[in-house]
Amino acid sequence: MSDRMNKLLAAASQASAATTDMIEDVRDGKISPMGNIGSGDTLTIMADSLRLLIEARQDSVFREDADADIDQLHGALVRFLEDRT
Repeated sequence: MSDRMNKLLAAASQASAATTDMIEDVRDGKISPMGNIGSGDTLTIMADSLRLLIEARQDSVFREDADADIDQLHGALVRFLEDRT
């Protein structure tokens, strides 16, 4: 499997985990300050998922033109994630 596909699979897995966290809190009817959403863990996981998705897209041989907005978003996500670790 290519690096691009590995990134895409990791992005999908993380997005799925974050989505599950959100669904569970909706079912519980509350956001617990100590839970994944309340603590910010879900946001971090979703941000990393988006970073991986952008990187998989950037690695694509089909990417014909650079998108400055997406590049800025990628940079912001990287900075956000660096601050969280």
